[in-house]
Amino acid sequence: MSTCRVVFEAPFASQAFADILEEGFDLLAHHAADIADYRAATYDVVEGVARNVAGADAAFSALVRSGGVGVVVTGTTFEAGEGQSAPGDVAVSPYGLSKTLTNEALRNFARWRGLRFAKFVIAAPFGPLEEGRFAWSLFQRWFAGEPGLVRTPRYIRDNIPSPCLGAAYVALVESVLSPSTPDQQIARPSGIIGSQEAFARLLAGEMNHRLGLECAVETLPQTVLAEPEVRVNSDPWIKPDWPAQPFWDAYAAYYQKLAASGLLAAPP
Repeated sequence: MSTCRVVFEAPFASQAFADILEEGFDLLAHHAADIADYRAATYDVVEGVARNVAGADAAFSALVRSGGVGVVVTGTTFEAGEGQSAPGDVAVSPYGLSKTLTNEALRNFARWRGLRFAKFVIAAPFGPLEEGRFAWSLFQRWFAGEPGLVRTPRYIRDNIPSPCLGAAYVALVESVLSPSTPDQQIARPSGIIGSQEAFARLLAGEMNHRLGLECAVETLPQTVLAEPEVRVNSDPWIKPDWPAQPFWDAYAAYYQKLAASGLLAAPP
């Protein structure tokens, strides 16, 4: 049975995108954002927000005309007011500020059109098909016979297994579609909270016997905190009955496949 239809050349708020919305959907799950050089201190906040919200009001209007009832957008723990930051804390980076302003604009556009609105705050997902970030760098070194290197061992972060993240997203969508829930919601699904060093050692403990590798871990001294020391979500989503062993098995198999193909040796 088909579960989706992929449509190319239909960017958000284009006429092609509006035509798709007119076909009739209950909800718009909006994940797109301008992310060019998002780690750079020179990231252009104003241009990023402008690109993110361009045409949003028209798109939401088209969703209403087709019978839609809600919009779900994704946020990040690096936004202002997220990550269990202290009251009044600013965004972590220019990109975090652009996400803050983007999601506030989208919330207003949605509510002006009578749509329900929800924000889904993503911390640090990990699992098969993940982006080439922290865990990827560890696996690269492990498959090369080297210790995994942790450059930011002091950061307290929230690493959530992708199946738990997916379950949390489904729960939020179902809630938005329910007429008995609030018209505005925020979900902050949380996974494994701890230092990046502790997370690296957890991965090593789960992977060494599955991969047949030593999976050693080394840390570098972290004398400067370029980011807030703690940035985590607040709603636990690792349930006691979640299928942990199949997840770790699939995670190991994914990196074994990457290593065998030669892709793991490439830059992430």
